[in-house]
This record gives sequence, C-alpha cells and structure tokens, in this order.
Amino acid sequence: MDFWTHEHLVTLIPTLIFMISASLLMRKLLINKPYRVRMIPIQVMAVLIIILEIGKQTFSILNGYDLYHLPLHFCSIFIYVLPLMAFYRGKGEDGVRSVACSAMLSLFFGMLIIPNVIYSNSNILSFFDSYFSFHTVFFHNLVIFALFTAIALDLHKPSGKPKEVLFIFIFAASFVILAGSASYLLDTNFSNFLYSTVGLVKELTEKIKLAIGETLTAVIYTSTLAILHILLLIIANYLFLLICSLTKRKDKEKLNH
Repeated sequence: MDFWTHEHLVTLIPTLIFMISASLLMRKLLINKPYRVRMIPIQVMAVLIIILEIGKQTFSILNGYDLYHLPLHFCSIFIYVLPLMAFYRGKGEDGVRSVACSAMLSLFFGMLIIPNVIYSNSNILSFFDSYFSFHTVFFHNLVIFALFTAIALDLHKPSGKPKEVLFIFIFAASFVILAGSASYLLDTNFSNFLYSTVGLVKELTEKIKLAIGETLTAVIYTSTLAILHILLLIIANYLFLLICSLTKRKDKEKLNH
C-alpha cells in the first residue's frame, strides 16, 4: 500500500494550507476574547462531528447495518472527546482536553505520514458520490482543523504532570480493551486489532504466524498494538505541551520587539 497517493497530494496539502490560514485568522480575531468565546469554533466543529456521525449511522442502518461502522475505531475517539472538550465544564475537564488534543495531534501526524491508511484515494474520488466517503474525508479533516484551532486560540495547555498522564493512560487503556474485545467478539477489524491494514505490518505478522502459530501471533500483535495506542496518546500529549510552549515563546518575542 502506498502511504501517499496523487489524490492525497492534490487535496490534502491545499486543505492543510487553508486550515492553517483560517486558524491563524481566527487567532488574530479572537485570541484576546474570553475563553468561552474562543471555544465557540470548537463547539461548532463538535456539533458538526455529531451530525456527521448520526448521518453515517443512519445511512448504515438504511443499507443493512455494517458492524464496521460501529464507533470503535481510533478516530471514533473524537465523537466522544471533542464534544466533551467543547461543552463539558467540571471535574476532570483538563484531562478530557488533554485526551482530545493528544488524539487530534496523533491523527495529524498520521495524516502527514500515512494519509492513505487514514482514508483511501478511492474515498477522495467518490467524495461526492458516497456519503460514507464524504464522511470519512470530511470528518478527519475537520478534526485536524479543530487541532489547528485549539492551538491557535490557546484553548489548552497540558501540564505534563503524572495525574494528567494517568488520566490519558486510563482512557487509552479503556479504549483498547473495548475496541480489542469487540474486534474479536464481533469478528470486525476495529482500530486494526484483528489485522493491520498497513501492508508491511500485515506481511510481517503472516511470517510470524508461520513461525510460532496463529494464536501466539494474535496475542503478541494485539498486545503490541494496545501498548502502541496508549504510548501514542501519552507521547502526543507531551508534544502538544511542547507546541504550546513554543507558541507562547514566539508571542513573548513579538511583545518584546
């Protein structure tokens, strides 16, 4: 499988440029506004994500429900955490924002490195012909836009403290247990827990199967993937903290000049 395709090249790069420009414009207009005002763009995006998911589930039901459409994939995390980030205020809200921003940053790096794994070039080509393709492409790009907006409007800065990391760990562990268990119980490849859609990884697991057997390979593969999911969110949280620190430093330098 190619990680980048021509279709991704001609659509994703201009879209990223547009989203970065739009988020910078929002920063110019809103950065000095109260936090509740700066959160409004994220709230709009969160509502859009919910509407998109309702549409996806409705279309799936009307077409004979496909279990693969259950929201148990890694990117399904945003259906839950982005609305919580946008609207929830109370105990644990900082942890919720840390999970949301970590997951968004993880998706962003995935889109930079392996966009064809996130959504295929066939999704792009059938964007206007299939609701599922439209949903897949628009949903993932909307999440990236939410990431740029969160950074530009200074909506969250991780603390990097053990309590925050523990919150992310508990959330990530709960997700992998749920998604991994559902994958085997429903025989559906949620979040790649049954098999990898990345060609190189799939080929490697097939070779390992021949050497040590299917059961042991499945245990090793599933455990490794679960650990990687958890580590990905924790590492992304620290990267988000670094990005926020760099943004603050640039703002201070501008003020000094």
